Amino acid sequence: MGIRGERNAIISVSNKEGLDRVGNFLLSNRFKIFGTSGTKLFLENHGISCESVEKLTGNPEILGGRVKTLSSSLLAGILAPERDNEDLKRFDYLPIDLIFVELYDFLGSYLKGVEDLVEFIDIGGVTMLRAAAKNFQRVVTVPGRSAMERVMADMNDGEVSSELRKSLAAETFRLTSLYDYAISQWLDGRGDVFTTGGREFTKLRYGENPHQSAHSYSLYPPFFDVLKIGKEVSFNNIIDAWAAWELVLRLGAGSSSVVKHAAPCGAALGPRSIEMAYDSDSISAYGGILAYNGTIDSEHVSFLKDKYLEVIIAREFEKNAHDQLEKKKNLRLLRGKDEVYSIPDIRSAGNILLVQEWNKKSDLGLVTRCGNPSEETIKDAKFGWEVVKSIKSNAIALVKGGWLLSSGGGQPNRVDSVRIALSKSKELGRTDSSAVLISDGFFPFADSVEIIEKSGIKNIAAPMGSIRDDEVLDYSKKNGLTFIEVKERAFRH
Repeated sequence: MGIRGERNAIISVSNKEGLDRVGNFLLSNRFKIFGTSGTKLFLENHGISCESVEKLTGNPEILGGRVKTLSSSLLAGILAPERDNEDLKRFDYLPIDLIFVELYDFLGSYLKGVEDLVEFIDIGGVTMLRAAAKNFQRVVTVPGRSAMERVMADMNDGEVSSELRKSLAAETFRLTSLYDYAISQWLDGRGDVFTTGGREFTKLRYGENPHQSAHSYSLYPPFFDVLKIGKEVSFNNIIDAWAAWELVLRLGAGSSSVVKHAAPCGAALGPRSIEMAYDSDSISAYGGILAYNGTIDSEHVSFLKDKYLEVIIAREFEKNAHDQLEKKKNLRLLRGKDEVYSIPDIRSAGNILLVQEWNKKSDLGLVTRCGNPSEETIKDAKFGWEVVKSIKSNAIALVKGGWLLSSGGGQPNRVDSVRIALSKSKELGRTDSSAVLISDGFFPFADSVEIIEKSGIKNIAAPMGSIRDDEVLDYSKKNGLTFIEVKERAFRH
């Protein structure tokens, strides 16, 4: 099979790009390489000596490749606590010193919507990695290409530090845990066990405040790519960027939002949506996050060039626009992605994790309870409902023509949120009888509706369910208001 005294490595990877560099590196460190069929063929075609793993297993690959590495002889070579183990000598098994495996891409295939994923479930690769990680004190476990780069940087004359071997073992068990959990979710999407896991995504300067340390981890592909970074993306930047980008994905192509402290202070539809969203509340927009569900071009830049924003996240950036924005000190440019719901909505309450579906229902079941709303009023009610979903409860949004005029939220009682939204609209000169006021929950008393009516607003959209619904509707009818019932609620805590 090989020479007992030399180091032995097993390689089994699906992505062969750059594998010749790895093979030559291992040979230069006096490793004998054993590979599965595809890996062996690739290395030999690049002039790199590689033996078949069949020489370790004593068996051919069978069942269309389902069984390639599963054998007591191969696993014994990995799990033996010392290279000169008596059992290895007695059965003439070779000690294995390094395992380099990239698992079948179950996660990637899952997210691409592949329906039959059975053949993407890796058995042999996971088994070898777990065996090597258990025996990390002797065996180097390499769970992927980035891990191989760390090994190549650390290795000296074939030896790898104990610190790195231990670190790679921990990384392996985190990877296989996430891998198995993803498979279980695909099989039935439920269970009495919930886990989260991910790789470190980007360095954070600190948490919500400078005295709090913080880390970021991506659970499956993150919702953005970093295109330009002036300084590190912060903990708060990521929270705000998520709130802004998720909102414009719900609002649709060409929409914009501006978020500050995890709440939208601006939102708009249409060809001037960026300018309108910024102008919803230009004071709050200072230092905020802008999201645009489209491509940022030079015309947009002419408006944004003198605006102070922490982050701009968009579907794409034209090259000239990117080059201009890149000159703005400390501005971060992010490319947002379409697939953002690959995991459920996860919140934490102390040491308890809460998991729920995302609030992205589109069939609102609007019912006119009084008045005669125009087509534009109905459109604004739908637009405002998406906006109000992103505002902390009790949430109120005042909208007109696909534009957020003002908002109020995060108050313990609904009437205070109503007062805040109406006060802001009055201060900005935006009180308009044709605007629509949206509430994320029902009005428990008629007092809020009375305040709305006296402000001059004539259109209301809100859920129902209060024991005083009749009082609310009676007041609306008597005072000529239009009241549209939304057949759901949108609490956000």
